[in-house]
Amino acid sequence: MFSLFEFLQHATVKVECTLNDGNTSLGTGFFYQFTFDDGTSSTVIITNKHVVDDSHTGAFKITALDGSGKPNYKDQTIVTIADFENGWVMHPDDNIDLCLFPMSRVLSEMDKKGKKPCFAPIRASEMPEFDNMEIYKPTEEIHMVGYPSGLGDEENNLPLIRKGITATPFYIDHNGETEFLIDCACFPGSSGSPVLIVNEGSYSLHKQPLQAGNRMVLLGVLYAGPEYDAEGQIQKFKVPTNTVFSTSIPMNLGYCIQSKRILDFTPILETLKASES
Repeated sequence: MFSLFEFLQHATVKVECTLNDGNTSLGTGFFYQFTFDDGTSSTVIITNKHVVDDSHTGAFKITALDGSGKPNYKDQTIVTIADFENGWVMHPDDNIDLCLFPMSRVLSEMDKKGKKPCFAPIRASEMPEFDNMEIYKPTEEIHMVGYPSGLGDEENNLPLIRKGITATPFYIDHNGETEFLIDCACFPGSSGSPVLIVNEGSYSLHKQPLQAGNRMVLLGVLYAGPEYDAEGQIQKFKVPTNTVFSTSIPMNLGYCIQSKRILDFTPILETLKASES
């Protein structure tokens, strides 16, 4: 049984892509599990569309469990996928920078090889209570999980967990878009990182006494950040997927897509499931 922060260690993968022009890119993906009305479920990896755009090959690593059900950090499976971009399901709204990769085939192949994957999928139960937003504060402490500048624990296949705050209320559409800002440095490789409230032991709700217990809430997914360009104007840039030299200056802020937009994939997955049955 994972603690919440142990859970986060196994909730993401580093998505590494080889592009059609020969260049490489990388980003962060995280496991999410959809549950359908008939009780079945589908495990996927979620990231940004711009992470996998124009990629012909992609790869990520999955740690296996040992015989006692604990992570075996020395047993890692490298999953390499051809025609990578076409394997992703794009968000139905062209303006929403999200996509998902169904994991059923990958998990089935690992099972055939006698390997049990160690991964921690986020579920709808970790979504904010959209019908009760008054319990959340306008500014919340957040954690972001991923691979900034591609950094992580390569030996043990673990991400970096970073800390910040929401810069705008996550439950209010920022400038009319279903997104919000965080105050947290966002580097190449952070695209697709999940942004969460994580509390162990106790936590506070808006205008309420201190609560006992644990809490994990998926607020959103990082996809872009504001920067100063060479003329001193503030522009909104998608977080890069590779390390490049640039004349723009980052502001240590990030744009995040509200997590509720993940639920827009549900009818698409239900249709796919029906076509495969």
